[in-house]
Amino acid sequence: MSDNRDNMMEEQIRNSMENIPASLRPENIEQRLASMNLQEKYARSLSQDIPNENISAGSMNGNKKQSSGAKKVVIPILVAAGVLLVAGLGLGIGLTRNRAVDSDNAVESSQMVVDSTKKPSIFSTSKETDNYEMAYNYLKDYKKHMEEEVMVDYDDVDYAVEETADAAESEGASNAAANQTLGATAGADTKSEEESFTDTNVRTDGVAEADIIKTDGKYIYEYDTYTEHLYFYSVDDGKVNREGSVNVLEDDYFFKEMYIYGDKLILLGTNYDSTYYYSYNWTDNRTFIAIYDISDKGEPKLIDTMEQSGSYDDSRMVNGILYTFSKKSFDLDKLRKKDYGTYIPDVDGELVENDDLFVQKDIYNGAFEVISSLDVDKASYIDKMAILAGSDTMYVSSDNIFLTDYTYDWSSFSYGEETKILKISYKDGELEYESKAKFPGYLNDDYSIDEYNNYVRLVTTYRDDSWTNYNALYVFDENLDKVSVIKKMAEGETIRSARFMGDTAYFVTFRNTDPLFAVDLSDPENPEITDYLKIPGFSAYLHPYGDGKLLGVGYDTDSTGWVNCIKLSMFDINDPYDIKEEDTKILYDYQSASVLNNRNAFMFNKEDGTFGFSANAEGYYYLEEDWFQEEYEEEYDTIIENYDEDKEGAYYLVMNYDDKDGFQILMDEKIGADDYGDGWNAMNDTRGIVIGNYIYVVQSGGGIKSYDTTDYDLVDECD
Repeated sequence: MSDNRDNMMEEQIRNSMENIPASLRPENIEQRLASMNLQEKYARSLSQDIPNENISAGSMNGNKKQSSGAKKVVIPILVAAGVLLVAGLGLGIGLTRNRAVDSDNAVESSQMVVDSTKKPSIFSTSKETDNYEMAYNYLKDYKKHMEEEVMVDYDDVDYAVEETADAAESEGASNAAANQTLGATAGADTKSEEESFTDTNVRTDGVAEADIIKTDGKYIYEYDTYTEHLYFYSVDDGKVNREGSVNVLEDDYFFKEMYIYGDKLILLGTNYDSTYYYSYNWTDNRTFIAIYDISDKGEPKLIDTMEQSGSYDDSRMVNGILYTFSKKSFDLDKLRKKDYGTYIPDVDGELVENDDLFVQKDIYNGAFEVISSLDVDKASYIDKMAILAGSDTMYVSSDNIFLTDYTYDWSSFSYGEETKILKISYKDGELEYESKAKFPGYLNDDYSIDEYNNYVRLVTTYRDDSWTNYNALYVFDENLDKVSVIKKMAEGETIRSARFMGDTAYFVTFRNTDPLFAVDLSDPENPEITDYLKIPGFSAYLHPYGDGKLLGVGYDTDSTGWVNCIKLSMFDINDPYDIKEEDTKILYDYQSASVLNNRNAFMFNKEDGTFGFSANAEGYYYLEEDWFQEEYEEEYDTIIENYDEDKEGAYYLVMNYDDKDGFQILMDEKIGADDYGDGWNAMNDTRGIVIGNYIYVVQSGGGIKSYDTTDYDLVDECD
């Protein structure tokens, strides 16, 4: 890349002084040279050419590893005079830096360590890329746009990254088949051999997600987000006993969720700098990981801690490797080019290296997505990466991480009509950039994108030239090259939920009614809409329910699209050319449900088909209003008949479905106060766990109640 940049600079100098950056104009060069210190002048004197034979074969074909040591600067003779000035100014034209610990450029104020082990850029093949330089320039320009609204011509700033020559071959097909056997324990790394149990509901089978409540089938682990305590409960045939607790309130650390892995508990959260409370300074936040030995439930022991830049964003765990995502922003008034700690994130005290940094182009994002992989058994990091991208949606398949960003038009200061997507593989903890693409519109959530048999399928809502909403389905290959597309579906509507099930995609769009679409993807090059079903309301969450059935949880609405209350739908999808809504259940008493805010709150027991979630009864406070009676004249009598005006607050519901009797409510137990705020918090902080023949309803900070699943009578409770 250095040769190309040198040629570009030569052309600019030869043809037009107007295109030369201000720092290179003759009137500014002398002043800059005079201000250089002795170390900078000495560094310039060491510049030399790199013989071609020193370029390793690994760097030519995209292999990852390369020997460490000081990097050297390529200075073509053709533009020696001009480029030497640029190199001396540190403007990155053919210039990279030695970041060994003893380097003159080591960070001073941040006191972070930069790993001297050098890897070739994961975003290029044989050419050097100064991503530090790109990050610095991007953040400086971002600051200008925010504070001064100065327009920058990004066509003159090459933030784009070359694709790797040989993308790693995906193993999606074999892993997808293997993951089918992991569905019952997705999110669990240990399992009781005596009794089956439900675990955290996750997006991808075999890819665990953290939550505030966890179980291993013998113990239940609760994290109280309010008092910052971990509680450990033993459970046996409905009996509950608290075994121990840990006060994890440390300085300004606020934990969020956890994993259970063998005899280890991994807790994740954010350190809010103490100055935040007075200055609203988010830039010093750090993500904190604490690993506890819980082999003795009465006396858990903290065995290790790690940190990384930014506020905790999300995480996943696969085969004992923890992948942590954090959002890191910097104080844009304190950017210092030679002080890398002012604009480069770190993981466990080591700055993310130049070659593990990526600056996305044509987006509006001032925060890095910092990704780390941690071997939990060894309590040691495997890899790390930081990307100025990933501000919209993150999806983690069994093989890859996908990050998306809505595009931004810097010339008009407005968001564009496309989304950019990056693909990053994470096999065995090694993070590797693979490819990128873009598509019109935006994703509803991470259920709207799926990877299967080396193909990436997604459904998106976009606007055409007349600004009319449409929806589309795209299929990409493993290199994110477009294979096929179906466009202009459901005019004027937006996607509200999606579920990819093998070779079939199901998704719901909504404006005033709820069309459920079915698309056959068995031939990726020729996807086919097989059927669609229009019904009142819409499903905001879809879940596979046994053979040939799809459960929808969403809202009942009127003819104008006004949301009334929670609605359950069971779809018969045995024949993709003739999908049907077999049964519905309108929960008139409940206006919100935890599963619609957080998939982890959904309980599904594959042993008997029962499912559960918490819901909040907020009340029809306008029930007696004349306008309401007039608007709902046809439904009013039904609403009055089924509505319990005395029901307020949070409740936990367990339901079942069968072909004969349809939906049945098996349990409807109050778990929260009548107050709206308390009820909302109780709804979101409660989980249901089935172990054997008992369901344990666990509320963060509120203890546990157990019920016999034969009659759902209360068996035991423990604070």
